[in-house]
Formats: sequence, C-alpha cells, structure tokens
Amino acid sequence: MRKHFANICKNIVTTDNTSTILLGDISHYLLKETEALAPNRFYNIGICEQSMVSLASGMAIEGLKPILHTISPFLLERAFEQIKVDIGYQNLEVTLVTVGGTFDYSDLGCTHHCYGDIALMRLIPEMQIFIPGNEKELESLFLENWGNGKPKYFRLSSKSHNQNIKIKTGDITLVRNSNNNKFVFVTGHLLDDVIEIPNIGILYVPTLSKINSQSVEEINKLLNPKSKLYTVENHSKNGGLGDLISQNFNLPVTRIGLDNKFITEYGSIDELREVSGISKTQIFEKINE
Repeated sequence: MRKHFANICKNIVTTDNTSTILLGDISHYLLKETEALAPNRFYNIGICEQSMVSLASGMAIEGLKPILHTISPFLLERAFEQIKVDIGYQNLEVTLVTVGGTFDYSDLGCTHHCYGDIALMRLIPEMQIFIPGNEKELESLFLENWGNGKPKYFRLSSKSHNQNIKIKTGDITLVRNSNNNKFVFVTGHLLDDVIEIPNIGILYVPTLSKINSQSVEEINKLLNPKSKLYTVENHSKNGGLGDLISQNFNLPVTRIGLDNKFITEYGSIDELREVSGISKTQIFEKINE
C-alpha cells in the first residue's frame, strides 16, 4: 500500500502544481521519483514532526496542498498539538498519511505502536479519516477527496484485504446481508477475516470520521430491535469504529478491538494480534459466543 501511495504522489505532483510533499525521514527511498519530478516541492524535514506540521500549515495558508508522511505515533501522537491548532483550528487542507498504525511495526515495541490514532483524529473537527483496505481503495479515496479544502488523515497498513467492493467517502458498504440477525461492522484489512464467518451480515466502513445520513438510513432498514451489532477493528476499543457505530445506530454494540492497555510483547503482527485478543480465531469465537 505504501508503494501505491508513492505512485499517487508521483502523479499528483505532475498534475497539481500546488501539491507538495513533506517527509519525516520515512519512505524517502520510495519517493525518489516524486522528488526528481518536483524537487522544489519535496522536503525531507527529518525527525522534526511538530515543525513539519507547522510548516505544512503555513504552506496551506499560502495556497499549497501539503502531503505529510511518516510513522503514526511520531506524527499523530508527538505532533498532536500542532495538528489540533495549526491544521484543525484553521481548517486547512493538509493531508496526513501514516504507516505503522496499531502494531504494523510489531517487533519494534511500544514506541512504534499506535493504537489510538483514529481516536485522536476524531477529536479534530472537520478532519476526514480514512482506513483504506487495499491499494485500489487508497487511490479511490485519495483522489475523490483531493482538493476538497478539508484536512485529511489516511492510515496505511502493511496488510490488505482481497475483496473487490465499491466504496465511497462516508458510505457504509453492505458486503453481505445477515442470515442470523448478526451484523459486523469492519474496517481495513480485517474484512478478509470476518468474511469467512458464515451467516453474519458484513458492513464495511472505510471512512471513520462521519457516516453519510443516507447510508445510515439504508443500514437502519436492515436492522431491528433484536439485531446484534459487532465492530471489528485494528485499533483501541475507545474512540474508533465502535464509538462511531454506537453514535449512529440506536442499538448495543459489542466492540472487538484492543483493550486499553500497553502491548509490551515483541513479535510478529499475528503474534501481537493473538496477545491483544483480535486474532482471526478470536474474532470468530467472540462473534459466535
């Protein structure tokens, strides 16, 4: 997905002279071609994420469209005040793109984990938040929202799902209806896990900031007072998909995500998913309890 992001950047700098790329010393090697195409609109700021956000805000005020890229905890947690005040408060079109959400950098420990990025960004009014599940969705969401004047956050992952579904900003996509009155709202690559659970309804949510009212209306037609709702996310149970669904649908929601604790173990992504209670098997068991 990160390689596809590099291709998007390469195309955007050649078609939009107001675009500019700022890096926090991450993915420089992937964006060499972009730098060569627009050297005067490409900046590796280094490990100075707070300064990078403030620089981007000034650029946006002057009419540029900055794209910022680095690891999730370094950009969103370290520079949250600058994102809140410089980008959010002034409602500027700055696009934040990260890698390493939750524990994609599983073997580097808690300093490189980020379980609450969606929760943080949902605190910023007008911030659009996207979790593309594969390269096609990334391109679709990125280009659909490019130039709309709003601040944006894209959470990229080292994992992708293999489903071919149509998505649109703010919409919930019905992937499969339910045979047992259970509905699972899922985001990102975890779609591949839940789609193997038989009989359940599957609702895919790539936009984590706001659900369109028409989409809420359509989903409500599928539900009844006895429907059981679940959310499955690669994120803390606090502030993410579970809260978004609870706020939009007047039914209890069982959240399947990370508990509010630090993950102190090291290992592969699958090993940390097991430790966190969101492995494929654990998700299956929780939905079928």
